[in-house]
Amino acid sequence: MAEGNPEQPIIIKKRKKHAPHGHHGGAWKVAYADFVTAMMAFFLVMWILGLSQQSKKNMAQYFKDPGVFSFKTGKALPVDLKMVTAKYDGTKGENSVDNYTEKGGEGSGSLSNKTSDSSKVQIMVESKQDSTRITKLEQKLSEQLKDLANGQPSLKDLLSSLKVEITNEGLRIEMVESKDNVFFQVGSANLTKEAVEILKRVAEEVGKMPNYVNIEGHTDSRPYGNGKGYSNWELSSDRANAARKILETNGLWEGQMASVSGYADRNLRSPENPFDVSNRRVSILVKFQKSKIN
Repeated sequence: MAEGNPEQPIIIKKRKKHAPHGHHGGAWKVAYADFVTAMMAFFLVMWILGLSQQSKKNMAQYFKDPGVFSFKTGKALPVDLKMVTAKYDGTKGENSVDNYTEKGGEGSGSLSNKTSDSSKVQIMVESKQDSTRITKLEQKLSEQLKDLANGQPSLKDLLSSLKVEITNEGLRIEMVESKDNVFFQVGSANLTKEAVEILKRVAEEVGKMPNYVNIEGHTDSRPYGNGKGYSNWELSSDRANAARKILETNGLWEGQMASVSGYADRNLRSPENPFDVSNRRVSILVKFQKSKIN
């Protein structure tokens, strides 16, 4: 090798080839979703804390029974209060709630000041549910009795004397006698065979209800003439009691019967004609449930 031309070193540079970038992992998405959820929960809690006490109670009541609130306004739906609370016993006290307007507010009267707003809402809910049950019972009984008349034509005439109607006290089922149709043998507390069949069908439906039942016996003003100290008082009581036995053994649950009363001729159906045969009747009252206010 020549002295003036020294050999240059050969440098070989090798470049590393990097693999194509792969997709990043999805763990960050889970973390971000948790963060967003936590923030949403935080702001929801802050919003609830800023609500009024009444709004909080209404919200709590909504989750208990959303059916009584309007999805448009968020307010409690109006309740038909013509047949509830104070009117169960025919009186009005400081705790009456039959004055709510159709807009769901208060009318001329109000509950006692001691009653909380939540109690008012609860009463409205229970009253609406009770009214709905009674209405359905009336419809169901009408259907059942119609089917009974179609199945047994011999009962058709007697069923025409059975009166079923909703009153301020509850659903009243009255066995009203006429010149052509009688539920009891003349002058006695013995039910006819046809009357027993009707009472059995009534018991089947009433026994499905949580409501209590009262039975009342009534007579006309004709004096009972056996001369042995047995009067219309005993007759009306015995007839009511005879109906009770049939009801309790054919569908009513134990303890559902609240009272059995005999009124003789002191509560006439036709007071303008005290001797009319329609005054002889046995009345079965399925009572509205009365809400307790603490």
